[in-house]
Amino acid sequence: MKTTFFYLIVISLLVVSCSKDNDSGDIQEQTFEVNATASTEWKYFSFESNDTVEVADPMNSNSWDLAFQRYRIRTNGGKSGNGMGGAANSHETEQEGFDALKVVSDTLTFRADDEIEIAVQQGYTTYILNPVLYTWFGMEFGTMGTQIVPTDSIYVVKTALGKYAKIWVKSYYNAEDNSGYITFQYKYQPDGSRNLE
Repeated sequence: MKTTFFYLIVISLLVVSCSKDNDSGDIQEQTFEVNATASTEWKYFSFESNDTVEVADPMNSNSWDLAFQRYRIRTNGGKSGNGMGGAANSHETEQEGFDALKVVSDTLTFRADDEIEIAVQQGYTTYILNPVLYTWFGMEFGTMGTQIVPTDSIYVVKTALGKYAKIWVKSYYNAEDNSGYITFQYKYQPDGSRNLE
C-alpha cells in the first residue's frame, strides 16, 4: 500500500513538472505598429514592454531595443547606444521563413549600428543606423509615385541586454495609407536562450 501511494506521488509530481516546463517554453508571436512619421525624432521600442518607451538619454539607456525614424531602424548597440544590440539576416522570408526560424544559429553574424551614407534629394546624408536592418525594404515606382515595399526578410535582433527576438517588417503604411507607420511581427525570448519557438 505504501509503495503504491509513493508511486502515485511521483507520477503526480512528474505530470505537474512537465506541464510547467511546457508553459515556460512558449513565447508569443506579436504584431506592433509604431508611428515613425517624424523625420527628426526617434521612436524607441522595448521588446520586454511590447510598446514604445520614452528615453531621455538613448546612448546610456538599456530600456530600449529598437528605434524607428521613418524607414530607418537602430538597435541599442554600436554607435547608437551602450547596449548589446545588433541584428543579423536569417535569409528566411515571409511567414514560412518566420515559422522555420526556431533557434538562433551560432553561425549568424550580428552587426551593431554604424554610420551609413543614404542618398537624399540634395545628395548624401550620413545616418547612424543598423546596416543589416537597412535592407528591410526596397523602392517600387508606380502610378502613385515611389512606394516603400518590405523585402519580407526575417531578421534576428539582439536586444540591449543580449536577449534575442526575430522580426519581420510587414508594412510602411497604416490603414489610411499614410507613410511612416512601420508594422512588424516578432517573437521575443525573455529567458535569454536562443530558442525562438
